Amino acid sequence: MQIMKKILLSILFILLIPYQIINVFIKGFKTLSLFLSRGFYFYLEKLFVGFKKITRVSFFQNIADYFKRRQEEPSHIVLVILWVLTFVYLFDSFYVEDTLVEALPDEDTVIEERLTTEEVKEENLLFSYDFNLYRMYSKYSLSDINILKLKETNPDTVAWIIVEGTNINYPIVQTDNNDYYLVHSYDFSYTHNGWTFMDFRNDSLMQDENTIFYGHNLFNGTAFGSISNLFRSKSTDLRIMVVTADQKKYTYQVFSAYEIDPEVYYLQTNFYSSENYQQFLDTLVSRNTIAASSNVTVDDKIITLSTCTDDNSGRKVVHAKLMAVEEV
Repeated sequence: MQIMKKILLSILFILLIPYQIINVFIKGFKTLSLFLSRGFYFYLEKLFVGFKKITRVSFFQNIADYFKRRQEEPSHIVLVILWVLTFVYLFDSFYVEDTLVEALPDEDTVIEERLTTEEVKEENLLFSYDFNLYRMYSKYSLSDINILKLKETNPDTVAWIIVEGTNINYPIVQTDNNDYYLVHSYDFSYTHNGWTFMDFRNDSLMQDENTIFYGHNLFNGTAFGSISNLFRSKSTDLRIMVVTADQKKYTYQVFSAYEIDPEVYYLQTNFYSSENYQQFLDTLVSRNTIAASSNVTVDDKIITLSTCTDDNSGRKVVHAKLMAVEEV
């Protein structure tokens, strides 16, 4: 019987330990809150007492009395602290820089000796990783582009596009529809910034008469947000380059650029006859609003870049004809 009593008392003691710890914590929290509230409201009380003495306006004494009462109500100061912490968190969330760039190790010389040229290049890219994928890829040079390697990151990668005079320097993806990459990034994450992609109807090796690329007109100049640079250019020789999975570089010359209401006419990819294709090309040339060479015939393959206008009510469209094909 004595043993049973000892066991029961031991169990009761063990069960009381969490309660005691919680009770101590609550008491400590209340004491701290009371201390903070007295200190916080004490200075406000003295401030308005001072105003009352200087101005002899009784209204300031009423405010001082209010803060004096608040010194005995710690819950109010706790709320103030929570409001301050919430503001700091929201400020940090909205204004924190979205790029994280790490410095290379100090032993640059050792790394250079240890790694080959290609390995050094890959390591530099790793350390300069930018969490805005558009900006990260825009730093690539032509020699960095390897579509087959990029497919390891995103199997939908089919090409790379470079538009001279703009920030456009990105991988191009293609899937079985034209909706997915409107709201998904290159790493498949959901985002309204989307990614630059090729029309799902097109041949990824640029064999169609009209190959179409899409991208959002983003205010920060990424995606197709810098396409407006072409509309302001006075050059008649604006170039666009596309590198394909077979490591060929297709060079195009812009022959038409314009803004238009949303339509599907310029989004045709292939044509039933030469006459039909020539009529299509003539229409595109007639729409041109920039200083660009307009000599284009049915013997030319073309590409089309399509994005929204700045007010999102229409479309900005750029057309370019094939000038050369080279091995990269």
